[in-house]
Formats: sequence, C-alpha cells, structure tokens
Amino acid sequence: MNTLNEVYTEIYNRLKSFTSARVETEVIISKTLNLEKEKIYIYPEKILNRKEIKEIYKNLNLRLSRVPLEYIFHEKEFFGLNFYVDENVLIPRQETEFLVEETIKLLSQYNFKIVADIGTGCGNIAISIIKNISSEIKIYATDISNKALKIAKKNAFLHKVEDKIIFVQTDKLQYFIDNNIVLDIIVSNPPYVTEKEYKNLQPEIYFEPKIALVTPTGLEFYLYFANYSKKVLRENGFLILEINSNLYDKICNIFEKNNFYIYKTIYDYYNLPRVVVVKNNN
Repeated sequence: MNTLNEVYTEIYNRLKSFTSARVETEVIISKTLNLEKEKIYIYPEKILNRKEIKEIYKNLNLRLSRVPLEYIFHEKEFFGLNFYVDENVLIPRQETEFLVEETIKLLSQYNFKIVADIGTGCGNIAISIIKNISSEIKIYATDISNKALKIAKKNAFLHKVEDKIIFVQTDKLQYFIDNNIVLDIIVSNPPYVTEKEYKNLQPEIYFEPKIALVTPTGLEFYLYFANYSKKVLRENGFLILEINSNLYDKICNIFEKNNFYIYKTIYDYYNLPRVVVVKNNN
C-alpha cells in the first residue's frame, strides 16, 4: 500500500468517525507532503516513499489522539493571514475576526491612534489590525505568558510588522496603569469559558492552554475591565470584547453598572451575541 490513492483511502477509513473526515484526510496528506490538495485526485497512482508514508501516519496518529490539526501542522489562517500556533497559544477562531473588523472601523471613524490588544496569544488580532489599516497607529500587544509573546513576536516577524507592534509581558492592564498610558481602544478575546462548561467540551479543546480559555465564572475579565479600564481608557474610548454568549446579559449589566454604554453588539454565524463594543462615558 504505497500509492497516494491507497494511503488516502486508508486514512479516510480511519478518520470516518470525525465530522469532516474527507477534509481532514486531504489536510493531513497535502500538508505532510507539501502538496496541493487537487493533486491528490489528479495523481492518485503517485508512489509514496517510505519516509513520506511514515510521516503521514505519524500525523494521522496525532489526529486520532485528538490533537488539533492546527497544532500538528503549526498553522492557522485568520483574517486572510497564516499564523504559527502551538500548544502555548489558543487556536484563533473565525468569529474573533469580528474584533479585528470592528477595531479597524472605529480607528478610521474616530481617527484613534492608540490600541491595546490584551491577551494577544499568537498575535493574530494585533497583526491583522496593523496589516489592514492605512493610518499610522500605535498598537500594544500584551500577554501574561512569555511563551505566548515569543510566538506573537515570531508571527509579527513572519508578517514583517515586528517594528510596528509594541509587545509587553503584563497582567491585563497593569503595564498601562503603572505607566499612565492612555488608550483609545482596548480589544480583547479574554478567557470566558466557565469551569462548568469546560468539563463538557470536545476533546481537542484540552490541548489548548486552559489559562487562555477558562475562568471560574467566565465573568472575571469583564469585571476587571469594568473596574479598571477607566484608569487608562480615554473618555469616549472603546472596549471591543469577545464574549461567552451565555453570559451576554450579565456582561452588559456589569459594564452598565460602571457607567459604560453598550455601543454595539455583534452576532456570530449562529446568530449568538459574540462581541460587545463598550463605550467609556466617564
């Protein structure tokens, strides 16, 4: 068994219990062999050598162990860009693109200049913003994890924007508070999965860093932003936050109690509230 078609058939049969078995089979073969997906079907009789087959099955076994494809191949597309990812950072999700779109809109609409991406992870939000805006802005990308920041810096270098982003290791807004830095926009995809929800998620999730996903109630970061962001956010500045849709009402209530205005709610592809844009009324 060493033709492309034979290997494809075997992998597909082993992955049959997976939701997208055919797509995953294509990804494992094409990315392992650095081969365009179409060529799997154009050259089904292509003979694979022993080394190629060994590498394909190594990656297949990782996937059968429920390691996400993004960690196997260290790549995830986000906002039309490819990002390096590993187990030290969250895998970017498509719905997080709403954060980038809204940040770019507000930067243009209000001629804002200073942005902070809190909990940058692999840097996908900050890098996507800087790659897609024409005006000159200052953007900070922060994370409490030094390992995450190293990956974010690597991605900034890959996308040739390493000199346009200020990377800071800090907890939430502490760096800005300590240095009296005033921000126009705070953008963040904070941990918002509750401990209770975390127990019932798909197996792939448990390979991702728990610190980037989970807090006891899912509200901790929003409570923090509501209580401390006024120290660094300009009057009429904005917080653009991804949220747990199950906690939408509670999150809105937290900000409204702290004299913020819910400027906008963005709904995801399942028509669930996924991003809140909060204005600092001061």
